[in-house]
Amino acid sequence: MKGEAIPDFIAEMEELFELNRDNAKIRQMKKDVEEYEHTIRLKIELEEQARLKEREVEHLTNKANSIKNK
Repeated sequence: MKGEAIPDFIAEMEELFELNRDNAKIRQMKKDVEEYEHTIRLKIELEEQARLKEREVEHLTNKANSIKNK
């Protein structure tokens, strides 16, 4: 989700998931990742809606200008 694959981080993840498994931290990490993914999906949906609205505004502006110039 974030960070880099540096040796210290890899060692920390190995500790968390294997050597001294911490289920509470793992659950929290999973929750954080799911929340991040949900936020990204929502952002993408909103950006797509905005893009479609901009396209509709452009179309209606062109239509209004066409009618105006008749």
